[in-house]
Amino acid sequence: MMRLIKGKKIKLGIVGGGPKSWIGHVHRISSRFDDEYEIVSGVFSRNSNISKTFGKKIGIDKDRCYSNYQEMADKEAIRFDGIEVVAIMTPPSSHQVIAEKFIDKNIHIISDKPFTGDLLQAKKLFKKIKSNKNIKYALTHNYSAYPMVREAKVLVEKGKIGKVEYVNVEYVQDWTDGKIVNKKNAKKILKWKINKKIVGTSAVLNEIGSHAYHIACYVSGLKGRNVFADIKQVSKTVKMDNNAQVMINFNNNAKGLLWTSVMARGGVYGLRFRIFGTKGSIEWVQNDPGYLKFNPLKGAVKFLERGFFNAELSKKFSRIKFGHPEGYLDAFANIYKEFAESLRTKAKKRWFFPNEYEGLETAKFIEACRISNKRKAWTKIK
Repeated sequence: MMRLIKGKKIKLGIVGGGPKSWIGHVHRISSRFDDEYEIVSGVFSRNSNISKTFGKKIGIDKDRCYSNYQEMADKEAIRFDGIEVVAIMTPPSSHQVIAEKFIDKNIHIISDKPFTGDLLQAKKLFKKIKSNKNIKYALTHNYSAYPMVREAKVLVEKGKIGKVEYVNVEYVQDWTDGKIVNKKNAKKILKWKINKKIVGTSAVLNEIGSHAYHIACYVSGLKGRNVFADIKQVSKTVKMDNNAQVMINFNNNAKGLLWTSVMARGGVYGLRFRIFGTKGSIEWVQNDPGYLKFNPLKGAVKFLERGFFNAELSKKFSRIKFGHPEGYLDAFANIYKEFAESLRTKAKKRWFFPNEYEGLETAKFIEACRISNKRKAWTKIK
């Protein structure tokens, strides 16, 4: 039986997210948005001196700035005031071993996406999570926590667009900063993302394609059945996946198209989805996140606004009134806040934050894409 957390603030430890990590900054801010967590320990770099110096800089006591995650897990587990949750924000292939160490210590997990580096790791981690009834796990596919994305999810569940027939989702970025990537500069520009041992199965699919697939399934309520994937690498000498176009057959026979790229020139963090059903369609764009376009089969197109009277669910996940923009950090913070709420109650409630089930399903999708691309054939997701 999972133990309840009763303290005023949940004691949070961090693994990863050091001084040069942008996503580490995002996690730390988001955890503090709603005064639910207190960051009390961490290991922030493989370099012991950097880890300890940075930990002290952000206000952590010297004796709780650790050299590595094993030391942190062992020492925090025996403290009377030890951490109750650990947030993991390291590269994908390390997620499994780090999470398993803390699971063995009955410490709850919040992990950055993707779930793991590959499907084998995902299956092992999923099994480990399910074997320990004392812990909960949350995965920060943060786009699922935007208020109007959750509004869209419930609209689909209520049958407002009918049976889902088509799902179109894309997420494009440009990691090159306008440069031409070649063998000489690839490591400087792309860093660890060119190393499959670190990034996992596929750089483009693990890093941002996982977000696209997750949000497609999250909102539509569907699961992929099989895929036909065309995955492109940077070049013959730089063997990093940088573009993926995937046709998807979903479990209700709906058809899907997913495009994700990390070298789309001028691509400025463009996540969007369009979902079409027998009664109409919905559309959401990350760069204009306060609005959900609802196009019924008959009648005028409607723009539902976050926090406004015609988007009731979105009010639950909004910190400021409609008419004022909110976005990325708020969405991250929604996951931290809701996870905290889930740890404080025994009541059976519906939680919206992504978890290990969604992590495993995304890993299955990415592996199927890899196989499909290699075979040039439809491949079952399993």
